[in-house]
Amino acid sequence: MRQDADVVTGEAEILDADVIKIGPQRVILWGVDAPERNQSCYKDGERWGCADAAKRTLELLAGRGEVTCFLTGEADPFGRRYGVCESGGDAINEEMVRRGMALAYLDQSQDYIDAQMDAITDEVGLWEVGVEFEEPWKFRLQNTPGGFR
Repeated sequence: MRQDADVVTGEAEILDADVIKIGPQRVILWGVDAPERNQSCYKDGERWGCADAAKRTLELLAGRGEVTCFLTGEADPFGRRYGVCESGGDAINEEMVRRGMALAYLDQSQDYIDAQMDAITDEVGLWEVGVEFEEPWKFRLQNTPGGFR
């Protein structure tokens, strides 16, 4: 693992649908927001494990070798940093949104609007016909102390 003030590189451990760990550094994917693990989504009226599906997608994207995350901002109260990550030529943050497994988090960035429009147009992931979900940031405000990821 390589780490300097603004970049971490190494094998990633997937902690959540939008949180990874490289060495000791936890990284929250910048500009995207994926369903929370205790959040329910519905597909054709049936409960669907959208957070598990999103986490599996992140595992596929980040689990193929070395991951590099370019960190931004200061650490949160838990020591986590936000980052834009890539692996094997894939822009992980963007791919999570493009595959419909995370939403563009406009409070942080406008970078993933086009990827989200692609997901909506292609009707993939959270945007499949028959899927109902609540935006993760709204869910956290109601269900997570402090609204933290």
